[in-house]
Amino acid sequence: MPVLYQYEAGLEANRCLQLFSLFRKYCLSLPQADKYTFFKMKFERIRSDKKRYMDLLLLADEQESMIDRYLERGEMFVLQADDGESVCVAVVTDEGGGICELKNIAVVPTFQGRGYGCMMVEYLCRRYGDNFVSMTVGTGESTKTVSFYKKCGFVYSHSVPDFFTLHYDHPIVEDGRILSDMLYFRKRIARPTVFREVKRTDECITELLQLWNESVRVSHHFLTEADIERLTPFVCQALRTVAALVIACHGSRIIGFIGMEHRKIEMLFVSPDYLGCGFGRMLVDVAVREYGCRYVDVNAQNPQAAGFYRHLGFRIFERSETDGQGNPFPLLRMKLVERNDL
Repeated sequence: MPVLYQYEAGLEANRCLQLFSLFRKYCLSLPQADKYTFFKMKFERIRSDKKRYMDLLLLADEQESMIDRYLERGEMFVLQADDGESVCVAVVTDEGGGICELKNIAVVPTFQGRGYGCMMVEYLCRRYGDNFVSMTVGTGESTKTVSFYKKCGFVYSHSVPDFFTLHYDHPIVEDGRILSDMLYFRKRIARPTVFREVKRTDECITELLQLWNESVRVSHHFLTEADIERLTPFVCQALRTVAALVIACHGSRIIGFIGMEHRKIEMLFVSPDYLGCGFGRMLVDVAVREYGCRYVDVNAQNPQAAGFYRHLGFRIFERSETDGQGNPFPLLRMKLVERNDL
């Protein structure tokens, strides 16, 4: 069990919050395990007798029968102080489709406001990020609770009308108001593995070509089915011959790839299921930092891609009215501009 920091007697709340930023960095490199120790605060998965934490769970979900709906099928974690006292509890369930849900998270009142809830969320995002794309959480329309989840990186997703009035046997009151709708928030948590030395087997090329086919239909709306069919052999050949090919995987699934040659990004595609997760930016960062890439060609008819590269510091320096195969698809030639050149 790795010990990251030793707990200091009388540690103040603001000091806990300062250490939280360090804790986030360590979370990114820790292996999967049932126990971790952070300045003698232990994260532990609870596999049996979960109801012994019912008093703590009820702080977040007031009705035991509602907790019973997810407690056994979910995975429970507690954050314990050095004296063994449980200061935070959480339950996470697998909702299918690459989504896990934070069903319950509660902090002992005397420990609230010290960052322990945020530490638990960060730990759970790291733990589940290897196998899930997103984490969701449902809550009532409480300013304090909503602010907490936004602070932890969650964004509003959707609402379920009258959830609390239909499913609870008594009014649920927070911030002096009776809750009615359930507000759902979502956070992208997928953590990919990057492979720089790729063995380009037929199976690998087939999977990459399938990813390209799915991605290009979402991002390149100007291409017809005939265009995609005509381009497929060229893409297949490029995947086999491009000088450097880096792929990103989530679990056992390839979710993105980038091809590079002569300091130029020749191709970059991310699975539609993982758009918005930051993986495209991550792959470009690998290309720039590790392969010295400074150039990229972008279809002029794909303004979203041009905006993506512009956001990363690339600027247009030339325009071509045809693509590399002579097709009438204008290209914007872009170059990475150093900060002192802006």
